[in-house]
Amino acid sequence: MIPPRILLKLFRTLLEPISGKREYQALFERLHGITLDGMGMGSGAYTGESSEKAAIQYIRQKFKSSKPIICFDVGGNKGQFTTLLHEVLGSEASIHTFEPSSATFKVLKENTARFPEVQLHQKGLGDQPGKLQLFTNEDASLIASVYQRKLDHFGIQMNQFEEIEVDTLDNFCQHHSIPHIHFLKLDVEGHELKVLKGAEKLVQNQAIDFIQFEFGGCNIDSRTYFQDFYYLLSDQYTLYRIVKDGLYPIKGYRETYEAFVTTNYLAERKGLVQ
Repeated sequence: MIPPRILLKLFRTLLEPISGKREYQALFERLHGITLDGMGMGSGAYTGESSEKAAIQYIRQKFKSSKPIICFDVGGNKGQFTTLLHEVLGSEASIHTFEPSSATFKVLKENTARFPEVQLHQKGLGDQPGKLQLFTNEDASLIASVYQRKLDHFGIQMNQFEEIEVDTLDNFCQHHSIPHIHFLKLDVEGHELKVLKGAEKLVQNQAIDFIQFEFGGCNIDSRTYFQDFYYLLSDQYTLYRIVKDGLYPIKGYRETYEAFVTTNYLAERKGLVQ
């Protein structure tokens, strides 16, 4: 089998004569898409397609002696990820699922009614308590966001909205006497960084062991970057990109990681011992 380093050198040699030329820009755009796919970037929009199950199994192995495993599913939508947590962890888990949309919360409630380990909360999380507008294109949408996203290029209009209740993770955990979270999953359509800033005390106190967050097109609308997540978390956490066969470590920040296609990342607290 040819080593990747040799393959890369051959590939560069083959492409060098046409690199940067106008005639081949469409080709390089397609190659760019293939490269992103190869890096596992862009496959995180749907639960199960980016090996989220394998990531949960990895986390489960870290907490063999911890029962229950406290999980927060923030941005629960219709219960897709909560169902996956139940499938992998079952009675080993205590799951808090947050979904602020009224229409989506009804579906979530129906879909998770058979899971005794799940507690549902019809509210959003952010960097401060209060009220926000939640924009959507339709009832029980997969893309509802507190940002009125510009999605004309997809033929989507975010022209519906409702007022939702928002709290901080620090406040919620204090009020509900939850001192520690083993696994925090964030999929809140561009609002992930705000949720993390609302968990400042928990993070500082090393009270969150794993954080899974989504990064992609929503971050264009919230004006946040992968750099923001990297420098917020990298001192206390090891960051990984979730790929098809496991976890790929992010050893340093690169501008090329600013790819606004939906990708899931996992942060593991440094020094975690079980």
